[in-house]
Amino acid sequence: MAPIYDRRQANRISLRVIIAVAIVFAAYMALELSTDPASVSGTELRVRAILGFRVALSDIRELTLEKTPIATGKRIFGNDAFGLFREGDYEVDGLGVSRVFLKKPNVSYLTIKTDEKSYALSLGSLEKDQLLYDRIKLGMR
Repeated sequence: MAPIYDRRQANRISLRVIIAVAIVFAAYMALELSTDPASVSGTELRVRAILGFRVALSDIRELTLEKTPIATGKRIFGNDAFGLFREGDYEVDGLGVSRVFLKKPNVSYLTIKTDEKSYALSLGSLEKDQLLYDRIKLGMR
């Protein structure tokens, strides 16, 4: 009679589950790091991420491009993916509690203020941030 619990079978199943989780995680990280998550289409700024956001360009009351690294404080809700990017709601110096998406290294960032919420966004380089800033400004006209 075979035992009810087979340790070797359980170990094989556990290993398969761990490998599957690692593959899904690696695919997610590759997708996040390979594409620019922000786009301006029509009348909307869209940030595609787990905790991404959409902002109608007509709702933007203030838009700035800061050419220094951002100073974030306490995390309210969100994640910091091994220092590669940070997303969610954080306390941000000068903005208060804001929704952020920051790709590393964040040498610059955009601030976006609406009547309801503030946002901070960095695509990882001053050139990419400047290009996004210009696209948003053009769409706000």
